[in-house]
Amino acid sequence: MPAMSRGVLFTGGMRDWTATAEAYDRSFATLCDGAAARLLADLPGRDLLDVGCGTGRLAARAERAGRAVTALDADESMVESARGRLRGRVLRAALPDLPLPDASEDAISASFVLNHVDRPRAALAELRRVLRPGGRLAITVWPAGGASWSAMLGEVFEEAGAVLPPPERLSAEEDFDRSADGLAGLAREAQLEVRRACDLHWDWQVRPEDLWAGLDAGIATPGAVVRAQTPQVRARTREVFAARTAELSDLDGVMSFPVRAAYALGARPLDEEL
Repeated sequence: MPAMSRGVLFTGGMRDWTATAEAYDRSFATLCDGAAARLLADLPGRDLLDVGCGTGRLAARAERAGRAVTALDADESMVESARGRLRGRVLRAALPDLPLPDASEDAISASFVLNHVDRPRAALAELRRVLRPGGRLAITVWPAGGASWSAMLGEVFEEAGAVLPPPERLSAEEDFDRSADGLAGLAREAQLEVRRACDLHWDWQVRPEDLWAGLDAGIATPGAVVRAQTPQVRARTREVFAARTAELSDLDGVMSFPVRAAYALGARPLDEEL
């Protein structure tokens, strides 16, 4: 199942995420955690704006390091979850409309945010708008090419007889190459200086029951597949999933999957006139 192929919105596009925060925090939020250390290392300074904060895991890591964080997310359940975790401000807002002044932020993290929006260029332009000259913006997206965990789920769906719903795709004029080079090109279109563009690699460790919680809640492209099935096929999918993940789990009941993400670090030109 090409859950991360070019142009497919990894998290189901603009689907309603209401009341999914707990399941997301158990499952795919732990997947995204793997990029946090690199983003924070490349965004020096005391203050941080975390756009698309989800349940606040990256922002909480920044706060533990002594940073002052403002966090934003479009979904109410994510905002409420983040507010329970963070000391700083958590606002409900969605790209490409942020309730922030021009040139007000020195450091912005947008980790796996452009995978959610249907206007990535407008979103990136808005992030640039609130960035101060000399400020840095760190961005990650899921790249083209299926991940090992995604391939495993594709095998589960095939064995269970699941019917795959049509993928949600960006329009041709909005799409971009899901790679580090493609992300860098998008940043340059937004008139950002690209300081770094590369792939990030880590191992995602997750328990089967936590991954299934995310799927059962309809999170991400595989979750949308699970939700689209009849009760009978959904039950069969759960059975096949349990058998397959038992084979992949270690003695502590944990699975490990290699992960790759596309990453770009951009900066607003220091000599730019405001």
